[in-house]
Amino acid sequence: MRVKGGNVTRSRRKKMIKLAKGYRGQRHINYKVAKQQVWKSWFYAFRDRKQTKRNFRKLWIARINAGARMNGLSYSRFMNGLSLMGSTLNRKMLAELAVSDFEAFSALVESAKKALADNGQVAAEKSAATFEKGVTVNAAASKTASEDAVAKPTEKNTVAEIKAYLSENGIEFASSAKKADLLALV
Repeated sequence: MRVKGGNVTRSRRKKMIKLAKGYRGQRHINYKVAKQQVWKSWFYAFRDRKQTKRNFRKLWIARINAGARMNGLSYSRFMNGLSLMGSTLNRKMLAELAVSDFEAFSALVESAKKALADNGQVAAEKSAATFEKGVTVNAAASKTASEDAVAKPTEKNTVAEIKAYLSENGIEFASSAKKADLLALV
């Protein structure tokens, strides 16, 4: 006698389709495709549980580095100073301090500098770009208003520039005039 096993097979397939709920297209309807996608999703979930930890550590290090550099110390020197102090603060807590309570973080940096100095290591002063006073910006020389008034507008100029030229020279024009009409008046 033939055994069909319909209930067991159907329940197994329904379980897989239920796991594929929310997927697009055949991935939430067709059992074979749904099974492949659910297995791939499990693979992604396993991999990304580890990558999330890496990404957060990178974020914390970037925040600590920014805070330490604003206080004149690099990240590696700051962490070295903390270890010499015997501090047990982890990177997550240090990053939170750097973002939310900058005064406390600055005090930690100063104590790390002191620990480095006590150990005979030189903590070279790093100045952050935000605190530099002698920054100069060289802007390109722009045309003055008189130079613009002398040069006649061409096709390359905007409608606003052409209208400005016409009004400076006392030429009347309709406010709704097209660019070609305005150029004809020039």
